[in-house]
Amino acid sequence: MKKSVPYNELAWPGVKKALAGRWLILPFGSMEQHGPHLPLGTDTVLAGHMAREVAAEIGGVTAPAMEYGGRSLPNSGGGPGYPGGVFFPGKTLIDMYERLIHGYIQNGAEKILLVNAHWENEAFLFEALERAREKKYLESSKIVAASWWNLVSEKEALDIFGFFPGWSAEHAGQAETALMLAYAPEQVRFEKALDHKGHIPEGIYKYPVPKSWTGTNGVLSSTTHVKPEMGKRLSEIIKSRFIALLEDD
Repeated sequence: MKKSVPYNELAWPGVKKALAGRWLILPFGSMEQHGPHLPLGTDTVLAGHMAREVAAEIGGVTAPAMEYGGRSLPNSGGGPGYPGGVFFPGKTLIDMYERLIHGYIQNGAEKILLVNAHWENEAFLFEALERAREKKYLESSKIVAASWWNLVSEKEALDIFGFFPGWSAEHAGQAETALMLAYAPEQVRFEKALDHKGHIPEGIYKYPVPKSWTGTNGVLSSTTHVKPEMGKRLSEIIKSRFIALLEDD
């Protein structure tokens, strides 16, 4: 384990020295319903813990998490039918992400890892990176961006949980519940965990939203069988894969 540094705890004279040669790790989350058993800030909690775990292993610098993300969609986040969600429109997010990345580069960041934990953020993050590349902001930098679920194979998910409904159906489901039990058990209301038997199709839009997609509780897959050990196994896979991405030239 190496010493990691929280960016927001630095004083200005030490910024460039702290960033020199180190990975700056930016977590991206959301403010969105996650069923009756998980908090609105679940994605932000997950991204923040993942970022800190990676930073602790490699001696990185952790930036404050982005707590607001893209609009919740019915078949990947439950949609707008539940209280609590606060989001930015896509075009605003792209501008914000681009500015954020450019700002850290201007302050001396040479290597940046973007850790995403909200499904609806991904396309906007990648678009922001492409715009930054076109404007030549990335010329002297190394950038890696990934959503954590893309680092876990279906076989690994099956091995941990026993069944796997697909990542888009994992919103407030077994994977997020398990990770929250591993990272922040005090925020989990496990007595309110629920099962969901409906099928959630990926990449299809319907209005009105079929009740079979989201049910009445915002949980898109079953959670009552989840144990903290499952989350610990999953978190180790995620941490090792993020680190492997940084080592892969």
